[in-house]
Amino acid sequence: MPKRKRALLFIEDGSFSYDNRVRREAKALNDAGWDITVISPRYKKDPLYKKVNDNLRAYYYPKPDTESLPGHVIELIFSVFFGSVLTFWVFIRHGFSVFLACNPMDILWLIALPYKFIGKKFIFDQHDLVPELILSRSDINPRGLMIKIFYLFERISYRLANVVISTNESYKEVAISRGSKKPEAVFVVRNGPDLNKFQVVPPKQGLKKASEILVGYLGNMNPQDGVGYLLEAADIIVNKQSRESVKFVFVGGGSSQPKLADEAVRMGLEKNVLFTGRIPDDDMLATLCACDICVQPDPYNPLNDKSTMNKVMEYMALEKPVVTFDLKETRVSCGEAALYVTPNKSAEMAEKILFLADRPEIRSDMGKAGRERIEKKLSWSYSIPYLIAAFDRAGKRKNKN
Repeated sequence: MPKRKRALLFIEDGSFSYDNRVRREAKALNDAGWDITVISPRYKKDPLYKKVNDNLRAYYYPKPDTESLPGHVIELIFSVFFGSVLTFWVFIRHGFSVFLACNPMDILWLIALPYKFIGKKFIFDQHDLVPELILSRSDINPRGLMIKIFYLFERISYRLANVVISTNESYKEVAISRGSKKPEAVFVVRNGPDLNKFQVVPPKQGLKKASEILVGYLGNMNPQDGVGYLLEAADIIVNKQSRESVKFVFVGGGSSQPKLADEAVRMGLEKNVLFTGRIPDDDMLATLCACDICVQPDPYNPLNDKSTMNKVMEYMALEKPVVTFDLKETRVSCGEAALYVTPNKSAEMAEKILFLADRPEIRSDMGKAGRERIEKKLSWSYSIPYLIAAFDRAGKRKNKN
C-alpha cells in the first residue's frame, strides 16, 4: 500500500470545529489519500487534541478573544507562539510535506518559513482579502502605515506560496494582479455547500404559526456582516408597516451579536426577533428549513463586493429565496434565486422582504432555481478536483509560483 502524503492545515482566525470550509477540505484530502493534521485556535468546548480518524487529527491552542487593537496584537502573538510550538510538534510527531495556511490574518508565513527552507511546500488558502477586511471594519487611514503593513504581509504570503487557493474568480484576479502569481499557480476552490449535509429536513416547530412568515439569517454577526441593516428592515416591517405576522430568526454568534440583541429590545421587537446564538448543525438546518425567506445583509464595500458568502449558497441549497444587497460575486452565486437591493438601503430591503412575503409562488420558484444552481455548478463536490489539483501541484518537486 503506498505511503500516504502528509499535510498540515493551519487556521488562525477560528476553531476547526466550526470552520466548515476547512473541515470539508480535510475530509476531501483524507479521501484522496492524504494524512492531515489541523492546528487552530481553541473555543471553550474544544479539546486540546481530537482524533477524527487514523489519518485526520486536530490540535487546538488557546487564543484570547478581544475587540481592542492591543488585544488583536496579543491574539497574533499567541497564534505565532503557540502555533510555532504546535507546528514543530506536528512536524516531529506526524510530519508534513505541505503547509496550508488559512487566512485571515496573513501572518502564518512566519510559522511556515523555517519549513520552506528545508523543502516543504506552502499553500496560501486566502479566505479573505485582509487589507479590504481591515478597511471595512475600522476607520484606519487607507494610506497610512498600518494598512501598508497589511498589504506587505499579504505580498509576503503570495510571494512565499507555491500555490494560492482562492474562493472565487475575483480573489484569483487579485492574486494574479496584486500578488504577481502565475495563473496556473492559483486554484479557485469555492465555498459551495456539501449537499450530503445541506438537505431539506422537517422544519423546527414553534418558531412561527402557519399564518406567519419567518425571515432567516445564518452566519457571523461582526461589524462587516451588516446584520444591523436586517434589524433596521425588521423595525420598518414590524413597527412602521405594522406587519406583526413577519418574524425574524438570527442564527450564529459574533462580536456584534449582544449589541444587536439589545438593539432589538430597544426597538420593541422582542416578540418578532429571535437570536439563537451558535447552535448544533442539526438544529441550524431545522431552523433554516422553517424559514420562508433568507437574507444576506452584507453591505457594499471593497471586501464584500469581491467575496462569496457561504450563507447565501447554503440558503439556496435549502431551496430558500434570497434577499440580498446587489454585490458582484453575490450575483455570480445567486443568479435568479435572489432579489437584489440597492446596497446599504434598509428600507428597500424591507420592501423586497414584504414583496416575497406576499407571493408564495415566487418564493417557491426562486427556491427551486437556487437549489438547481447549487446542484449543477456550485456545490462543494465541484470544488474538490481543484483542491486536489492544488495539492498535487504543490507536492511536485519543482514548480514555478
